Amino acid sequence: MKTVNTVPEILSTFPDSHFDKQRWRDYAGAIHPELPKLCEEDTAKYEFEKDALPVIETVLGEPERIRHLGSRFERVVAELQERLPVLFDKECEVTVVLYLGLCNAAGWVTFLGGKKVVLLGVEKVLELNWDSEEKLKALLYHEIGHIWHETYGNLEFPAHTQSRQSMLQLWQEGIAMVCEQILSKDERYCHQDENGWLAWCQEQEPMIKEEYGRRLEQEESTQDFFGDWCDFCGYSDVGYYLGRRFVRWMMKENDLREIAAMGAAELLEKYTRFAGKELPA
Repeated sequence: MKTVNTVPEILSTFPDSHFDKQRWRDYAGAIHPELPKLCEEDTAKYEFEKDALPVIETVLGEPERIRHLGSRFERVVAELQERLPVLFDKECEVTVVLYLGLCNAAGWVTFLGGKKVVLLGVEKVLELNWDSEEKLKALLYHEIGHIWHETYGNLEFPAHTQSRQSMLQLWQEGIAMVCEQILSKDERYCHQDENGWLAWCQEQEPMIKEEYGRRLEQEESTQDFFGDWCDFCGYSDVGYYLGRRFVRWMMKENDLREIAAMGAAELLEKYTRFAGKELPA
């Protein structure tokens, strides 16, 4: 695993805390020539001036906080390097980049020049207050979980229907959550557990499983189960809890690498069985 910390470049590129798109393009292009286009194409789905620019300029106005994030990043990746053999039995071929994006994501697994990268967006990490070592570690471990999935299984399968897309997301995030727990050496760890989140999910698990299953059957969207900007019954990221429980349930019969290679039909069949069985917390 390689790492790139661009905090010094962020601070030198924007010393006046004012965001300039061309200066950002030059900065991002120096990380990798494909990065500016990748980020700008991703931002096409929202209004940049309204949705992203205020966040970016607020963060650029906090240079000390950016510096502290860079220092924590170095400590977290050093610890991760020591723990990677717990998950990987060969070199983890990925580059982790701490960079200033365009509010693309706090953590983003993608490819640059055909090589795997994990992009950690400074502006989203700080906006979400994920800059403590614990939060940063959880974010990075989760993204490394996606890298593990891509390395030892099939990270994607054709998802031409809403139900398959919902199953794909549940499966991907569930495996990443389990990998996060393996790296953390704690099978009960959930980085989302704040303000009673885990207790509520455990209490409501039968309802959560049933509702997700109903939406799978009815081809209804499950987006409100995922993402800090969405919520299900007032709680964000409930799908991460459900995905983790689903994967742990499958691990009673299958190795994690077998689960990582499953297809949509098999997963949908297994979810039907999972949703019909109430498991202990």
